[in-house]
Amino acid sequence: MKQREQRQAQRQSAWKRFAYLWLLLLLFIIAACGEQKPARHSVPHPAPTTTVAPPQGKTPDALALDMLNNIKANGFNGKPSINNGLGGLWINWRYGTKPLQTNLNGSGFADDPKQDPPRHDKLTDLRYVHALWLYKSLHKQDHQFDKDLVRYTAIVKHEFTDIKNERGWLYDLFVDLYQLSGDRFYQLAANSLASYFYNTLYHQDTGVAFLTNSEHPHGYYRADLALEQGCALIQAGKTFNMSEWEDAGRRLVQTVYKTAYLPQYHLLLYQLDNVLLPGGAINPNPRIYRGLSGHTKIEGGGVRLGSVAQEVLSLLHVYSVTQDKDFLNKATDMLDMLTVRDNRLGLWDKQREGYFASLIFPGPDRQNPGQPRVRTNIKESGRQIQLLEAFRVANVYTHDRYKDTQEALLRLTTGTAYYAPGHGFLYQMTPDWQPVRLKNGQVQDWVTTEAMGIALEGIFSLSKPNPW
Repeated sequence: MKQREQRQAQRQSAWKRFAYLWLLLLLFIIAACGEQKPARHSVPHPAPTTTVAPPQGKTPDALALDMLNNIKANGFNGKPSINNGLGGLWINWRYGTKPLQTNLNGSGFADDPKQDPPRHDKLTDLRYVHALWLYKSLHKQDHQFDKDLVRYTAIVKHEFTDIKNERGWLYDLFVDLYQLSGDRFYQLAANSLASYFYNTLYHQDTGVAFLTNSEHPHGYYRADLALEQGCALIQAGKTFNMSEWEDAGRRLVQTVYKTAYLPQYHLLLYQLDNVLLPGGAINPNPRIYRGLSGHTKIEGGGVRLGSVAQEVLSLLHVYSVTQDKDFLNKATDMLDMLTVRDNRLGLWDKQREGYFASLIFPGPDRQNPGQPRVRTNIKESGRQIQLLEAFRVANVYTHDRYKDTQEALLRLTTGTAYYAPGHGFLYQMTPDWQPVRLKNGQVQDWVTTEAMGIALEGIFSLSKPNPW
């Protein structure tokens, strides 16, 4: 009996071992099939671009400090040919490269080192000084950027001693720098710039600021620049007691709205052609400018978010000085089209957030602009953040009418739009907020001083009770 029980126990044990081995074999087959299945059906993909992770836990102020430290450490171009040896900022750089790769061009490679002087944009120097003064006004006991402020102030004073520039927003920048620093250089610069607009660019007989050449004998102009110039003249007329400047500015703004404004879309076209009729009078229906400016293709029917933001800021600056509600209404008229809630033009990407780069009107002239199409393949990560400042200032004057849009833009600024690996902002990014891959395989992953300067101004506008 005992032997029979032992044999039965042995048989049960053998069956258990046999079942266990079969179970292991079955699990191995399932695992092997699970690994092979994707290989049979997978589709090859190009190598992914660098994944952009949002800077976890960074406040807007910490983000601004991150950028300022990056510019301080990497931005200075000390080549003797720049500003008579004073130097200036690089246009861009690829963070973390050794040696540092600077002034990268559209091919993704650095400019020829033999190019002398190297490419340089003095407007970025001015914006950096502005950002340093904004930071200093909020952190009076912090002296870590004092040496840079001294260095770049000397650079800016060298660059803007004789001002001949068509950008009207520079007037607002000079005025703010004067208020922040108390340095009369900036007040005199603002006055000089307004004088240049009035005496050189403005045409008193027609009330518009335009240019001509052999291909465009009846005049062409950029609406955003002309509007900014008009707004600057209105403010300067009030500030410096020059009534003729104010009158010219108001007339210039009116002419821009007569010739470039699209009432059905509540926006201004980018660039107009045939501004004058053959007899010299203003053309109420100018053509939309299309052509080349040097090697750059100009799409006059485009509406770019950076330009719209600057137009709004210029209008709001006039309202802050004159309290004329017509200018506040003009500003909110544009902003209402761009709120994240209404999104009337489809420029806000509801899925991934952020604004697409531009809107294109394909028609021939102002009265027949055509059905607009949104350029959805690119987002300008730095320039669109100028809208953060525009909505922020508008909120001050409208009792937080655009609070939700300001919050969305702030979330974007401190999140996916910020290129954390480069400690700054890129010029452009893909719709899903990755660096653009160029046709030659290079990745456009260099931060730019223009984009960072604009973003810094937007961020700092949040920290002051009244931005101006």
